[in-house]
Amino acid sequence: MSDPTGAPAPPARSRRGLRRLASQAVEDAQLAHPRTALVSLGLLCALILGGALIPVPYVIEQPGPAIDVLGEYRDEEIVQIDGVETYPTDGSLMMTTVSVDGGPGYVVTPVDVVVSWFDRSRAVMPRELMFPPDQTREQTTLDNAVQMSTSQQGAVAVALEELGIEYEPVVMIAGVQQGAPADGHLEPGDVLLEIDGETAADLPGFQALVRGAEEGRALPITVRRDDQEVALEVPTEIVDGTPRLGVVLSEGYDFPMDVEIAVGDIGGPSAGMIFSLSVYDELTPGALTGGRAIAGTGTISPDGTVGSIGGIRQKMVGARDADAEFFLAPRDNCDQVLGYEPDGLEVVAVGSFDEALRATETIAATGGVDGLPTCEDQ
Repeated sequence: MSDPTGAPAPPARSRRGLRRLASQAVEDAQLAHPRTALVSLGLLCALILGGALIPVPYVIEQPGPAIDVLGEYRDEEIVQIDGVETYPTDGSLMMTTVSVDGGPGYVVTPVDVVVSWFDRSRAVMPRELMFPPDQTREQTTLDNAVQMSTSQQGAVAVALEELGIEYEPVVMIAGVQQGAPADGHLEPGDVLLEIDGETAADLPGFQALVRGAEEGRALPITVRRDDQEVALEVPTEIVDGTPRLGVVLSEGYDFPMDVEIAVGDIGGPSAGMIFSLSVYDELTPGALTGGRAIAGTGTISPDGTVGSIGGIRQKMVGARDADAEFFLAPRDNCDQVLGYEPDGLEVVAVGSFDEALRATETIAATGGVDGLPTCEDQ
């Protein structure tokens, strides 16, 4: 029998073989599709996961610990004053902190950013708003340490000024750059007395003595360290044609008593106001807080002005989490405070040390903030 085209018809056995081949081809195709889908899905998941882990140029601020400066930190008394009578106290004066993720040397991912967008206690901002583009982790650490050191010096000076206790200005080593020529020779807190046999009356004067150093020669430097004069030979390096020690010099003070404020590796200037209140409390009879838990933040300048700081919303949350009842906020931060005050935390606006002191005394006496300025009044 022939098919209509005139070609011989295939045997029945051959036709059965063709059907088996076609069926197998269909089965193979059906199996291939799931495999391809699974491979594609795996690749897509890998791409999504990889993209989610790619570092992005943002920083995330979130609440850090609130630390009672009248107490201890890491088993060490925070405010230590020797050489003058001090008085027992009660209550809490809490410095507040912010934890910053994504600074130089640290990574923030898109997942971190998205999660933070839905958390009112966090803030996301471009890294360039907080750190210079080329700043390293070591430079950030040094900057924070210098700011903390100078803040503590200024805080003590303001408290003593309020108490009528005299002190003298000095020039001191506020920080030493890791790996710099002075590293291992000079230490933070050293008071400069002489450079190459000469002294100076102020910070610019000592900076000029460093710039005048001879290239390649160690610089004779005399400092006061732990009430002892120490003579050193400190190497220098030439940077952009100018001799450098690799230190940060700052204006400091020679107090008639030894005051040490120990907060470990916490840096920055924003605890200045709380440090001033704490030193004042230690040097005056009675409990300044009246036994209340008071937190706060704000820089302090030599004339007692309380300056604005970053992360005020996160600091208020940290204060509430530490069971603070009251919070002293810089007046210049009030626009960031309004609408973000945590439940149960009374916020008082202050613009100077005198105002912060008066607010603390009022809270101690009355247990409330009636009559004190709030951010709603500003």
